[in-house]
Amino acid sequence: MRVIAPIAAVALLALAAACSPGDHQGAGADVKDAGRSVANAAAGIAHNADVKRAEADLRQGGHAAAQDFRKLAAEAKIEAHKLSGDTRGATHDVTRHDHPDDRSG
Repeated sequence: MRVIAPIAAVALLALAAACSPGDHQGAGADVKDAGRSVANAAAGIAHNADVKRAEADLRQGGHAAAQDFRKLAAEAKIEAHKLSGDTRGATHDVTRHDHPDDRSG
């Protein structure tokens, strides 16, 4: 692995030195054309009717899931309050001092 990196660097430098200025300009134009092609393809996908429908379906599914989650959270809150009340009552029953067997009074 250590031998490959210097060899690759030397090969890259040799190729760069072997290329004429016209080759560099051609390579730059090729890169720009490739960038434009990618941008045009991305724009085409963004405006595709099937993609827009899929976006709408995904958004609607997200809203439905959020609504279900809010409903479950509200039910969990109610149950938590019930459990809290039951626990509070049981704690009070255990700690109060007016039991019939309490002779400290």
